[in-house]
Amino acid sequence: MRHSLLSIKTLLISTTLLISTYSKTEPWIDTSDLYLKANIQLLADTGYILTPVTTYPLMWHDIARDLKKIDRSKLTPNQKNAYQHIKYQLRLAQKNQTRIKANLALKDQRFTSFGSTAHSKNSMAIHSSIMYEHFAAKIASSYINQPESGNKIRLDESYIAGFIGNWVLSYGRQNRWYGPTWDTSLSLTNNARPISAFSISRKSATPFMIPFTDFGIPWTVSSFMGKMDDDRTIKNPLLWGFRLNFKPFKNLEIGLTRLAQWGGEGHSQSFSTFGDIILGKTNCGIDDLVCNENTPNPANQQAGYDIRYSFNLFEIPMSIYGQKFAEDGKEGKLNYLTKAQPQFGFDAHLTVLGKPSTVFIEFADSLADCGVRDNIGDCYYEHSTYVTGMRYEGHTLGSTYDNDAKTYILGTISQINSNTRHTTKFRYLDLNYDNSDKVPLNPSIGNSVTSIAERVWMLSTSIQHDYKNWRFTFSSEISKSTFENKLDDEKEFNASLQVEYNL
Repeated sequence: MRHSLLSIKTLLISTTLLISTYSKTEPWIDTSDLYLKANIQLLADTGYILTPVTTYPLMWHDIARDLKKIDRSKLTPNQKNAYQHIKYQLRLAQKNQTRIKANLALKDQRFTSFGSTAHSKNSMAIHSSIMYEHFAAKIASSYINQPESGNKIRLDESYIAGFIGNWVLSYGRQNRWYGPTWDTSLSLTNNARPISAFSISRKSATPFMIPFTDFGIPWTVSSFMGKMDDDRTIKNPLLWGFRLNFKPFKNLEIGLTRLAQWGGEGHSQSFSTFGDIILGKTNCGIDDLVCNENTPNPANQQAGYDIRYSFNLFEIPMSIYGQKFAEDGKEGKLNYLTKAQPQFGFDAHLTVLGKPSTVFIEFADSLADCGVRDNIGDCYYEHSTYVTGMRYEGHTLGSTYDNDAKTYILGTISQINSNTRHTTKFRYLDLNYDNSDKVPLNPSIGNSVTSIAERVWMLSTSIQHDYKNWRFTFSSEISKSTFENKLDDEKEFNASLQVEYNL
C-alpha cells in the first residue's frame, strides 16, 4: 500500500508540472483496443504501414506518418474501412481526453486477451490524458469492488512521459504486449496487472540504411525496469524487459525479447550482476557459475524470438506467425535460449457475411522439460530462487493459461458497421496437462489457473457499439470443464457490460 500511495503522489505532482500551452498527440496505442490492432495489422500486412507493429505500447508517430502517404483510391473496401477507423482513433488521440468507465459482470474474468481491460467483475475508472510539445501524461484511477488481490484503488495504465530527440522516457504502470499473436503470448501480455516501471522507447522506427545501398530496415527498440512489489517469496525483485523489432521487408517482421527477474531483498542489484544478465551469464553450471544454498541463482531469465510473414492468396491478405520462447538454461551452444516452447498462428483478412473481418487460428504449448526425472513440467514461468516466478498479483506475466498448457484458439474480429464491432472466439484448452503443480496449496506459487489437469471447451463473444460519446461493450462466455481426477464436470457462464463515456 505504501508503494501505491507513493506512486499516486509522484504521478499527480509530475502531471501538474507538465502543464504547458501546445497540444499534440498521445504518444502510443495501448493494449485495450483489439479492433484498432486488427485494422493496423491489415494495413501493415498489405504494405501501407511500414513501421513494426508487434510491440505494444505502439507509437502513434509512424502510424500517423504512414497514413498520410496512403492513396485512398488504391485501397480495397476492407482497407478503406481500416484506414477510416485508424484515422478516427488518431483524431481522438490528438485531443486531451477524459473517459469514465464502468464494468459490471457476473464473475471475474478467468482468461484475458488483447483488448481485455478488466479482470475483476465490478469496477469503475476515470482516465484523463494530456499531451504537450515535449511531455505527455495520463492519470488512470480505478476502483475495484472485490479485487482478487492487491488494493481496491489503483493507477494501472497511468504514466508520465518526456521526449528527447527520437526517444521517449516514461514512468508509470503500463500494460505491454510482445509478439504477433491475438489471443495470448508466451512472452509478455496484459494478463497480469502492470508494474511500476521506468522505460525508454524509440519514438520513430527510422530505418537503418544498409551501407552503399538505398535499402533501409525500419526498427524500433524498447526497454523497461520495474519493481514487483506484491506478496512474494523474495520481496521487491526487479523486472527488466527488452524488445527489438524490425522489418527487413514490408511483409516480414521479426521481434527479439528478453525478460529477467533479479535483485530484490537479500540479492545483488549491482551493475556487474545486471551486466551478467545482459550477457546471459546467470545460469547455474554454465560460465563457471556455481549455485548452492549460499550462492543462489542471481536471475530468472526468459528469452525468445517471433516472426510474422504476410502474403496474398487469391487476393486475400494472409499471414503465418509464431514464436519460440524459452526459460533460462542451456540448449546446445545457446546458453540462455533453452526449453523453448512454441506458439504458432495463421490469420487472414477477409469478408465474412459481407463484413470486413480478421480470422485467426493459434496454437501454443507451455510445458517445458525441467530435466528432473519424470517430473517434466512445473518449470515454465517458475524458478528455483525466485519461487513466485514470472507472476504478479496472482497472474502470469505471459500466457493467460500459465504453464503446462496446450491451447487451440479460433477467433474472428469483425466490423459490422462504422459504429459496431463484433468478436467471437472458440477455445479448446488442455490446462496443466501433466496434472502436477509445484505447490498446490499455495496460491502465490505454482500454476495460477488450475492445480490439476483440466480440459476446457469455451465459446466467447463480444459486441461493441459506439453512440455519440458513449461506448457499450457486452461480452459473454460459456464453458465446460472436465478433470482427470474424476471430479464432476463443471459448466460456467459469465456475462459483462462495460459502459464508457468520453467527456
